[in-house]
Amino acid sequence: MEEAIYSKIYPRTTRDYRYNYTTQKLERIEKRVRLKEIKGITCPVVESEITAEFDIRHQLWDKTPEYWVQLCDSK
Repeated sequence: MEEAIYSKIYPRTTRDYRYNYTTQKLERIEKRVRLKEIKGITCPVVESEITAEFDIRHQLWDKTPEYWVQLCDSK
């Protein structure tokens, strides 16, 4: 399996975005708090999760990444 190549992370108020050059998709990343058992103790753990993907050709992404992040963040 090919190793994914990502852009820098573009933070927004409640979520982050990054572009995956391997799949040519902009990924929305949100943090979720989940209860996990660690060494017998249940505690809250913050995990990052991809909650949406948007198809954008890399040629378009490379020209105006901020535009695409802003557009997808408004959805």
